[in-house]
Amino acid sequence: MQETEPWAVAGPARRRNRRRRRIAIRGWVALGALVAVALTAGGGVLAYENTLPTSVGLNLKNGVKDVPVYSHLVFTFSRPVALSVLGPAFSITPTTDGTLTGASGQTQYEWAPAKPLADITTYTVTVSPLTDLSHHRVPGGQWTFTTNIVPRITAVTGAGGAALVDGSEIDPGTPLTINFNDAMDPATIKVTIGTNPADLKWTAENRSATISTKGMPSGPLVLSMAPGGSDQTGHHVPGAFTLKTGIYYHDREHTTALKYPALIQVPNDYYARDQNGLQAADVVFEYLAEGGITRCTAIFQNAPDVIGPMRSSRFISLKIARHYEGLLFQSGESQATASAAAADPVPQFFDTIGYTYRTNARYAPDNLMISGSGVKAAEVNYFSNIPPFALPKARPELSGGTGAATVTVDEHYSVYNYDPVMGTYQKTEEGHPYQDASLGQPLRIEMVIVIHTAERLVNVGDGHGAHIHDFDLDSGGAVGIYYKGQGYSGSWSAPNGHGPLIFKLDSGQVVTLPPGLVWIDVTA
Repeated sequence: MQETEPWAVAGPARRRNRRRRRIAIRGWVALGALVAVALTAGGGVLAYENTLPTSVGLNLKNGVKDVPVYSHLVFTFSRPVALSVLGPAFSITPTTDGTLTGASGQTQYEWAPAKPLADITTYTVTVSPLTDLSHHRVPGGQWTFTTNIVPRITAVTGAGGAALVDGSEIDPGTPLTINFNDAMDPATIKVTIGTNPADLKWTAENRSATISTKGMPSGPLVLSMAPGGSDQTGHHVPGAFTLKTGIYYHDREHTTALKYPALIQVPNDYYARDQNGLQAADVVFEYLAEGGITRCTAIFQNAPDVIGPMRSSRFISLKIARHYEGLLFQSGESQATASAAAADPVPQFFDTIGYTYRTNARYAPDNLMISGSGVKAAEVNYFSNIPPFALPKARPELSGGTGAATVTVDEHYSVYNYDPVMGTYQKTEEGHPYQDASLGQPLRIEMVIVIHTAERLVNVGDGHGAHIHDFDLDSGGAVGIYYKGQGYSGSWSAPNGHGPLIFKLDSGQVVTLPPGLVWIDVTA
């Protein structure tokens, strides 16, 4: 057998190995070429994208309709943008107040309207061209959208169409009108006034309804509308509505505002009744003078056009003037009262031509009168140095009282009867029902207070043995408070000789004096 030489065997193997190496090399070269091409293409894409402007999009499609009026606008940018640059570039028409804030980093911003957008209105939103944080151009954009309608109460109005808000008050018998922004389906609207269903009187177009308050008792009043009602096209009321108002008597006569209180001495004898201007008083103190006749000190923060008659002061008048930090107006005073005033002075204004006047409509001496403008002129021209002071007034929220439809004050021969519709007491003294002579209407008293204190008789030193009543108005004592037909027991105090009296219930609750006329009977 013929042997094969080694070199003859190795030759073909080497050739095959060389061939494999050449193929591998070509593969790696091809792969490298592919990688190079890929890398070159990616860089090209990145380079290309870097030349593109920054885009901006809106969360609402351009031209969309039926957009909820509570919608917010959200802008999304493809690159970061500064809020300080976006703000001036953003606009919306019709012009609407709102707030633009960052929503996600510096690529997303949200605009929230300050109040619901207008119903069925086409808005145009514009972002003017600007530059992003990487100095790329942002061409901006413009979009339009149209809102839908959300049926709701736009206003509740009282007398003369005046809109009511929480805390507003209406006069007894004033009708309330509920105004809607759309024609409603009356059968779906459920309104309560207080705790009772309201009897709604709808207008022909069903865009407003009226509620009568005639005969409703005075006091706080809550008007509510439940959710779920709808307009005539099926849009639903989104939530409940509540208005906290109240029915109270208000004195609507013309008055002159004062820098500080005017305390005016008003007689209360047979010939002085009925007096002018008492309805406009904030507080009236009534007390025995002499001979079983009472006198009043009427305190005004706003003076009506006619006040009077005016008579002389008493010891207690000076004390009231100190507590209520005002100017005491009077016709004169006895030597005993003048001596008391000198010992602890209070500002006083006496009968002065050009400020006070005598009327022929009354018998002297109960015919000295003063006008609101005269009161203000006296304060400005003679006592401008008295600092401003306003009587503290706020409607009290009292509980735990007992029925007090009738209040009797024997010491003053007075009876007070409560009128639940007006929410006020009417005063009768010695069988005479009180009126305000200027208004020709019954005197409406918001709160009656009967304070009990020490009383003594003081000899006026006239040589005839005349005495006047003096009352302690500083040491405190028991008190009866009557408000909205309810009676409460408590105490009064005067921690500061130059500050208003403080009234507390037995529970310790401080009682504020309500707006309107408060009548305080000072008794032994």
